[in-house]
Amino acid sequence: MPSLSPRERLTRLVHLAGDPAAGSQEELTNEVADLLLNWPQNYPAAMREPFEALLEKAICDIEPDARALLAKRFAGRNLPLSLLNALFLDATPEVKSEILSRNAASQTESPPRLIDERALLAAARAAEPDQLADVIAACFSVSGSIAAATLADTSAYNLATLCKGVCLSRAAYSALAVLTEPAASYGESYRRLTAYDAIPEAGARTLLRFWQSERPGKPVSAQAA
Repeated sequence: MPSLSPRERLTRLVHLAGDPAAGSQEELTNEVADLLLNWPQNYPAAMREPFEALLEKAICDIEPDARALLAKRFAGRNLPLSLLNALFLDATPEVKSEILSRNAASQTESPPRLIDERALLAAARAAEPDQLADVIAACFSVSGSIAAATLADTSAYNLATLCKGVCLSRAAYSALAVLTEPAASYGESYRRLTAYDAIPEAGARTLLRFWQSERPGKPVSAQAA
């Protein structure tokens, strides 16, 4: 829509964001994504920020598959890290690796957030399957929706990222992975350990801080990777 000024376009998109009609949020996210990836030369760079904020808010209301596609489109592009982090849980392992690398590069020195490994594993062992998300949320100080998305990720990449974020030992991560997915085959278990080894600790710490700062109950989910 080249005839619209950036302010006019932002106003139209804000109205679209408030439209309850089915599909409006996906239409909104696609249009804003196209705009950010192909920024018009006649639009001032200072106007990018409100469009980025609008997109970050809108992606919470679209389907996990749509978020995964956005993550793939945004991988390797010069977009705010907070926007990429908001797409992390639904991204493919390859895209997650790129996002973690960005987090690692942006990290400022800070002490790791440690947790009591024995208490974590004891709580996980004592929990019923439908209580595991509550255990993850409480022990890692993340929202229940992020904890649920972590357990829904069959690649365990999200779980491994949480554990690396608090410097959980490889042995403790391995035990937790078994407790959260006891029916996993030998091959799946090996793949889970490989995921843990590949995750940069600095990037995981930065991403965990982002998750811990998220508003309680913010809707996020993960699809099987």
